[in-house]
Amino acid sequence: MKSKITLKDGRIVILKHASREDVDGVWKNFDDVVDEAIYLPIFEKVNDYEKESWYDDIKYGREVCIVAQIPKVKPPSNIAGQCEITNSEWEAASHVGVLGIIVREDYRGIGLGEVLIDCAIRESKKIKNKKKIILSCFSTNEIALRLYQNLGFQRIGIRKKQFFMNDRYYDEVLMEISIDDYLEKHKN
Repeated sequence: MKSKITLKDGRIVILKHASREDVDGVWKNFDDVVDEAIYLPIFEKVNDYEKESWYDDIKYGREVCIVAQIPKVKPPSNIAGQCEITNSEWEAASHVGVLGIIVREDYRGIGLGEVLIDCAIRESKKIKNKKKIILSCFSTNEIALRLYQNLGFQRIGIRKKQFFMNDRYYDEVLMEISIDDYLEKHKN
């Protein structure tokens, strides 16, 4: 799977499955979002062992990670964003995927998040036979929440004061979507 996408501002990215060459770019984006301290409930950047463990899960087909690669830009600055669908921690929920997405700050607001999520959902159905996708998001991340709702995700709950960062509490919004419902709504 590899496709060339033109974003709303005219920039082009290549959507593809993450490969070994993408690892540093993916984690550079992750670390940059950790530094923003407003979207991820994490305080420390990942270490090399965690990066390799993550890639092994992708490589051996246990998870799906779609990256948006910027043509003609060298790693690690060539990844504009990534969307991952990981497995639920419970064996009896192997049909459930957990969505996580990161879009580089200079690529936000131009449609990249939507195309990454769409591609990741379709690939998780095709490759991993997932039936349902769940996610969580800070209640203060209104742009992301609006995107998820526009794609058809339903709010199923809220965890009040779930995270404590920057001397304040944040609520966590829980959302889900049936992949079949998603595909029915977003026929291509």
